[in-house]
Amino acid sequence: MTEDNVTGTTTVTGMLRGLPGYRYLLAARAVSSLIVWVDFTLIFSSLTYFWHATPATVGIASALYGLPGLLLGPWFGRLADRKEALSVLLFSYMARGSTSLLLVFAPDVHLFVLLVFLKGLGNLGAMPAEQVVLRSMLSRDQLVANAGVTTTLDQLTKIAAPLLGALTAVLYSPVAGFSLSAVLSVVGLALLIRLRRYCPLRTGTRSAQRPAKRRSALRGLLRDDADFRAVFIASLIQTAVLGLYDPLLALFLKGLGFPVSTFGTLVSCTAAGAILGAMLFRRLFFRFAARRLAFASLTGFGLTVLIPGLATIPGLPFALSADFAFAWPTMLGLWVANGCFYGLAAMSFVVVMQTRCPRDALGSVSATARSAQLALLVLGPLAGSGAARWIGLEAVFAASGLLALACGGALLLGRGRTIARCAGRRDTGWSADRSGPDG
Repeated sequence: MTEDNVTGTTTVTGMLRGLPGYRYLLAARAVSSLIVWVDFTLIFSSLTYFWHATPATVGIASALYGLPGLLLGPWFGRLADRKEALSVLLFSYMARGSTSLLLVFAPDVHLFVLLVFLKGLGNLGAMPAEQVVLRSMLSRDQLVANAGVTTTLDQLTKIAAPLLGALTAVLYSPVAGFSLSAVLSVVGLALLIRLRRYCPLRTGTRSAQRPAKRRSALRGLLRDDADFRAVFIASLIQTAVLGLYDPLLALFLKGLGFPVSTFGTLVSCTAAGAILGAMLFRRLFFRFAARRLAFASLTGFGLTVLIPGLATIPGLPFALSADFAFAWPTMLGLWVANGCFYGLAAMSFVVVMQTRCPRDALGSVSATARSAQLALLVLGPLAGSGAARWIGLEAVFAASGLLALACGGALLLGRGRTIARCAGRRDTGWSADRSGPDG
């Protein structure tokens, strides 16, 4: 990329502001993120403090909430490809609002858990349909800018929504707080109805060959597109590493003697880091190749996990927990960097997927990729907790960070070229027929 390209990206945000309908789409995205995090907070608050559920019931509810995305995500992605995507979004918001009202009036914990499963099911249509709508409205440069904007928005709602959910739970009750989620769903519906005036209508094709093409779209991208294959591999490695250590973070901090408030503070640090990454993303993405940015971010992400893991293994000469005054700011800085690197790699994958994927298979590809990531997020905690029993929490963090560092470093240094070039093609930049809404 030339310096002109980099400088030119500074005007893209202004282009987004003037894009007809974009403000409604962005507001709907904010509402969607609020619903997800408010629901997440209220579901587990309700099970714990209202229904007084057992740990087994909480575990079942957690599994049922994520299971629909793992099993049915690809089907909802194909639905967004076959049908008019905005209609799928509208249906998702209606399903979310309906299940929220039903959760308010659930008569017992068993029906509540069943409705949690339906809530997870209702969330499925939103992500792939939103990807299709974005692709239909934005050009390639605007998609890059949008990745930074939506990441910032998501992280801000990740901070604010749990506080909002907790406030409604305190003022009323955890279960009654789902009425807020229902109201947000109505707001989202109103925004999407306004967006319909600006979003190009796209109906499913009647070609008999199209479904087969959609089913093989992800395999085709992995086989033929070096950039997509590279960033997809980086995203899977990063997700696997996150699954290994992230559920153990609270226990890790407790073992170091940090106070109870530390965990929430570090979660906020990762959100702040992701916002920082979003601010840097446009310039870095245009200055460096997408795969290089993803590999470098994966390497940095691994370092932020490896350092605290190594520094807390008993017997090593440097002990992070020996001096709280030193350890605390160090941990804060590491987790800000952690969120920044994670966000940069994730945004690189999203933009490459949006721009390289065939237009009529974007919903299917995005949902299938998300299902693969969810599978790793399900298996990762099992592997991480099992390993912690044998080698200790500190070693799990060190091993997780070393895995990301080794993979990212190897790919960055070119030792992964047999993966990235197995189709025998070099990076050809952005294809003209994939760069904009109409081309």
